[in-house]
Amino acid sequence: MNQDPKSDPVNDPDPSEAAGRALARPRRILVVDDEPAARVLANRVFSEAGFEVVTVQSGFECLAQFRKRPNWFDLILLDLSMPFMDGEETFRRLRALNPRAVVLLSTGFLAQAQERIDRMLAAGLAGSIRKPHRPDELLVRVHAILEDVKLSGAGCAASDMTAFV
Repeated sequence: MNQDPKSDPVNDPDPSEAAGRALARPRRILVVDDEPAARVLANRVFSEAGFEVVTVQSGFECLAQFRKRPNWFDLILLDLSMPFMDGEETFRRLRALNPRAVVLLSTGFLAQAQERIDRMLAAGLAGSIRKPHRPDELLVRVHAILEDVKLSGAGCAASDMTAFV
């Protein structure tokens, strides 16, 4: 006897079990950096911390990944200084695709870029972090932003994250 597996009560997952799996899924992060060493380090740090990680080397690749799955990534770690399309332009385009995109800016030039960072914070940037990253500092920062997003329910960090700048 052939039964449609969709209507088979034995094979139907318990809705509460499915909801629990959805809540327990690994966090997903998109790392955007033109420096190979930075991508490798971020991939290792986040993977070892239980994240699903996708790394790309340009703003163009970031946008291509994001267009495929605009709601898939929990956070985007975005380098500010990249050739062709910098982090500010990439951020602007990400937010045009999904205004709820959670983006943490990564830069080694905080003082020189403060005006740009302020502009991006006003547009919904979740915060910024100085390069080079210490793995523990990076994880603490990302977890804090994700917790803030979870608590705010707004899809972008609700609190003023400039204290970390």
